[in-house]
Amino acid sequence: MRGKLKWSTGIATVALVITACSANEVPGENDADDQGGDAGDSNDTSGDDSVRFLIAENFWADWVPYQSTAQSQARLNVHIYDTLLQFPSGELDQPVPSLATEWEQVDATTWEFTLREDVTFHDGTPLDAEDVKASIELASGATGAETVLQTRWVPTTGEVVDDHTVRLVTEEPFASLLNAVRQTPIVSSEDIEAGQDTMAQEPNGTGPFTLVEESETKKTMEANEDYWNGPPEIGELVWEFVADPQTRVSALLAGQADAIDRVPAEQHATIEDEDGFSLVSATASEQVNLWSIPDREPMWDESPELRRAVMLAIDRPALVDSLVMGESVTADSFAPETTLHHTSGSPSYEQDLDEARQLVQEAGAEGLEFELWVASGFLPRAEQVGEAIAANLNEVGLNVRVVPSDVAGLVDDSNSESGTGLLYHLSWSSGGDPDAALGIYATPNRWTAGDETIDQLVAEGKTTTDPQQRAAVYDELQAYLWDELPHIPLYYSDFTVAYSDRVRDLRVLPNYETDFYPASIGE
Repeated sequence: MRGKLKWSTGIATVALVITACSANEVPGENDADDQGGDAGDSNDTSGDDSVRFLIAENFWADWVPYQSTAQSQARLNVHIYDTLLQFPSGELDQPVPSLATEWEQVDATTWEFTLREDVTFHDGTPLDAEDVKASIELASGATGAETVLQTRWVPTTGEVVDDHTVRLVTEEPFASLLNAVRQTPIVSSEDIEAGQDTMAQEPNGTGPFTLVEESETKKTMEANEDYWNGPPEIGELVWEFVADPQTRVSALLAGQADAIDRVPAEQHATIEDEDGFSLVSATASEQVNLWSIPDREPMWDESPELRRAVMLAIDRPALVDSLVMGESVTADSFAPETTLHHTSGSPSYEQDLDEARQLVQEAGAEGLEFELWVASGFLPRAEQVGEAIAANLNEVGLNVRVVPSDVAGLVDDSNSESGTGLLYHLSWSSGGDPDAALGIYATPNRWTAGDETIDQLVAEGKTTTDPQQRAAVYDELQAYLWDELPHIPLYYSDFTVAYSDRVRDLRVLPNYETDFYPASIGE
């Protein structure tokens, strides 16, 4: 099989299962330069049952499952941990069993889940209802301990019916419960009791792979031979951070990697012209913004004129058509177009340099100096996008300097009280659920200054279960965000994974899950 495969777009994300049709010889040596992970070290894909995946984002988080927004970590977690349900099609209304075999809604705030009886954690401890109770209570914020994941929940407690039956009771009716469940890894209650240090250092899930070795740039997993759904056919799975896109492509074509992500559009043809390789491209359920940090620059926080000037100064369609390309789409909302209840904003904010200059003057912002940080090698052509944006902004009277970094450095600067950036070119992926897509703009996320209207509408969206009423809430929220511009929406990402036909049945979702179970290796 060869060529370019595309997802269709619609209200919910659509998945594609890829089946390769021929084997690929994999040499064991490579002289590619080290670009944040050596693309040619001793872990080349020379083993018959070994797969090597090169990714574009640092491993900047630890293994505590509920305390990170790192996309790289979420992709690792789905191989170490299981959740109660899966959505392998990508459709939000099509859950399938995982750790739970059955589930039903008992009343407006209560769901009952029946658990498998043949599941053990990697340390050999059997899974039971206490583990689910402890996991959901911690992740949802019901224990009082703050977690990053709690923004995708309402506080939820667990009731143990018996060893393999648990009830989840939400504080209020919760429209996105099943979507929250699918994003919540189930952790041993003993590990939770032991504390975050234990979970951070010793990932102990029920998933198809176990962690055997790790460094700053590489995570090596091996097959869990006791996996409840049958052992993986891939014996060793190596995840490696390689920052440079061309190095990733070269390693794939040389047979020193089996799959790579974030393939820039200008490199698609190179891969398409080679036998034994394929591309999967989609408009992702991910919005790319210029994210602002509250309190870095009072004028930004207090002046809607300045924010509107920045929006009007940037030629966003040119970024999409000439730089990012591929399946990227100019943003018309703060929710990606594949999001449930997505609506387009008005006005369209077409580039208008004259109006932008006038708004800069009205805001008293002429000559305002600030830094725009970009993550090199992560989002395609990030540095070129940043420079183009800076040129637009400087043309209307601002003084913007682009600071290249990696994702870890960008996140560190945005989190630090001594950070120097005002705007950050970064993305947020959501999987098609509007609460997951838009909740990032509400308190207590670090990207918000605390807007009561946003907080109120996000809360209403969580707890409104009637579909028409819920759609109306999200229409209002999207319109408010589009008018206030707390951040600057740029485009919805192109997401392209390239892979060798050596890998069969690789499942790739446009929410960035790249699942190597139950994938296999061709002869």
